[in-house]
Amino acid sequence: MIIPQDLINEAKAKMGREAAIEIARDLGFEQFDERNLKALCYWHKEDTPSLSWYEKKNYWKCFGCNFKYDIIDHYMSFRNLSFVEAAKLLFEKTNTILEGLNNYEYSDNYFRNYKYPKEETNTDRGKVEEYLAKRGISSKTLDYAGVKQDKYGNIVFEHRDINGRLLCTKYRNLGSSIKKTAKTWWQKYSSTCPILYGINKVDTTKPLLIVEGHIDRLSCIEAGYFNTVSIPHGAESLGWIDFNWHYLEDFESIILWGDNDSPGEKFVKEASIRLGEHRCRIVKPNAEVENKVKKFWNKYGKNIDKTDANNVLVACGKQTVLDLINNAEEIPIPDVIRLMECEEFDIKEATVLPTGIKELDSHIFGYIEGSLNIWTGRTGGGKSTFIIQSCLNEAINVGEPTFIYSGELTKEQLKNWIILQLAGRDHIIQWDNGVNKPKTYTVTHLAKEKIEKKYMDYIYIYDSYLVATPEKVISTMEYVRKRYGVRNFVIDNLMCFDLDIAKHGNEWNAQKNLIIQFLQFAIRYNSIIHLVAHPRKPDGTVALDEYSILGSSNIPNLAHRIFILGRMDEEERGKKKVDHHAYVGILKDRVMGVSKKYIGLYYDEASRRLRGQEDNKYKRYSWDDGSIIYKGEKFGDNGILVQSLGDEDSPF
Repeated sequence: MIIPQDLINEAKAKMGREAAIEIARDLGFEQFDERNLKALCYWHKEDTPSLSWYEKKNYWKCFGCNFKYDIIDHYMSFRNLSFVEAAKLLFEKTNTILEGLNNYEYSDNYFRNYKYPKEETNTDRGKVEEYLAKRGISSKTLDYAGVKQDKYGNIVFEHRDINGRLLCTKYRNLGSSIKKTAKTWWQKYSSTCPILYGINKVDTTKPLLIVEGHIDRLSCIEAGYFNTVSIPHGAESLGWIDFNWHYLEDFESIILWGDNDSPGEKFVKEASIRLGEHRCRIVKPNAEVENKVKKFWNKYGKNIDKTDANNVLVACGKQTVLDLINNAEEIPIPDVIRLMECEEFDIKEATVLPTGIKELDSHIFGYIEGSLNIWTGRTGGGKSTFIIQSCLNEAINVGEPTFIYSGELTKEQLKNWIILQLAGRDHIIQWDNGVNKPKTYTVTHLAKEKIEKKYMDYIYIYDSYLVATPEKVISTMEYVRKRYGVRNFVIDNLMCFDLDIAKHGNEWNAQKNLIIQFLQFAIRYNSIIHLVAHPRKPDGTVALDEYSILGSSNIPNLAHRIFILGRMDEEERGKKKVDHHAYVGILKDRVMGVSKKYIGLYYDEASRRLRGQEDNKYKRYSWDDGSIIYKGEKFGDNGILVQSLGDEDSPF
């Protein structure tokens, strides 16, 4: 639910001068002129009144320090209310009605997987106040943010939802603790919940500032920017976006302030993509600020140049912090830039996912961000087998979430295939189905349990029983890219899309448009897209190349890379004097310049894995730590003795 800005403005207008007078009397403005609504600024020292009530916007504004403060800010700060509670109070006073406001909360089911901490009850805060005073943070700010101290003398940061519910607690080590070596740690004896720190104290009708650290948030509040939250984990973890999405989608404008280091830059870049570049602005401290920060710490013998909010506060003062926030830069539209502004492409710095085939990686370096990869090959040539293994399983194995659209496999078949490949020979049971019956394979219960626990949250499947239109699939891809951070996409296959032929004139133009959309998506969102396309030649008498793909000639022309997969029967293996069962070919590679390179593959029927000459047939994925040991003969879950798998590669 979003509380409309127009309704907030309407309620503030109804209250009018009464709001100005209430604020002035509560805070005790000096030289308060009730008739003209002027006073000495409450937020900075001055001799001549520069604080005036701005009637058009219904807020106090200081023309000296540029600070703004309205009745919502006051209820949240002075009365220690959440934004929702402050809005409720304002609406009650002005008889403003918003349907559903009292139901602005989420069910317990949303938080069911988390344990809730107990509130710290220690009333002493002396050590914390002493420490944070050195960082430029006043006790008034600590009161506003609800900062506490535990019995050991450590700082306590309480993370609450918009209704004030305590979801998790973070500690910062100042005294003795259960984790003496840790600078910060999460709540004791309880699982963590990635709620943004301070989300209960923000106004959704104003720009939201997101900073990296807890003390950075306190620094911005100290400077006068109350609408600030800090991320719950380090800059390299963005899982908080998914959890806090219901809150974050309410804001029309978001400001990001990351540290001027590699993790901070990645945080700003990735968060802006997922939150929407159109509503994000970036705080960028200039060279003057950077120099002041560096000089400040040099006085204490420290070589620190990190321009986070707290360093700017202690080195440059409150006004500089506030100026940097108010002057945050919009993200430019990436249509036209000067060549000199372009970064050089360094494949060593790019996000690259392994293929899982050593020889293939040696030629193409791996699957590279911002690329569209086309896969082709005749029916039965191993396309689905290889793609699930190399483009999906290898990705999730290194912690890269993956989205897959499969127009040919059900989600149940797909899951079974994935688990078989991830398990490997050591954890697969061959069932004895009797004479003249096909062999069947299953993964042991213990292995399946560990695989699901390790990987299943990394895989997102397009699950719609409706016809897949390009618009629907790409829209879903955009959503999972922004919300879940997915960068790896598998589309199997091109022929399963319902193309709007009437709109584009013919099938080939419709295909061209779809390929362009995939290409643009890959580049814009720094993603990797794998697209399966069938060949136009059904027989095996003519060798396939990049122009054998069924459909528009623009398919191979637009792709960054084109791969082919094929099987080799016994006759062909004999003619070519090779022992491998299949091959993967690089038909085109714009990135590395490789073409017409073929790599032999060996197939294992039980695990449905393909491997190269240099690869281990008993490869273990990261879930398999060797803790599962089977003694003697293997038994199925029903206690029936099953057959051994043997030790030889099996052909198609």
